Amino acid sequence: MARPAQSAVQRIQVGLLGLLAVLLFVSIANMILDRAGSNIDAAPESTATTRKDAGQPKDEPLAELGVMPSVGSETAPKSDQAAKN
Repeated sequence: MARPAQSAVQRIQVGLLGLLAVLLFVSIANMILDRAGSNIDAAPESTATTRKDAGQPKDEPLAELGVMPSVGSETAPKSDQAAKN
């Protein structure tokens, strides 16, 4: 059977190894997120000027995807009375 002092030292070693592993994982994740964030910051500048539908309003995501026509493209809505005359 292991002595109590030896067991305590082993527990401390395992705990420190676990803390180092967590620190390593957090550092790697932070580096990955920093690089992804810097790529995202640079991308909108280059794509904003080359968009095909730059004239469409930005509050219509379905119109930007081409799923639904843009509501802002109509100048004035047609009324029922104008259609009857």
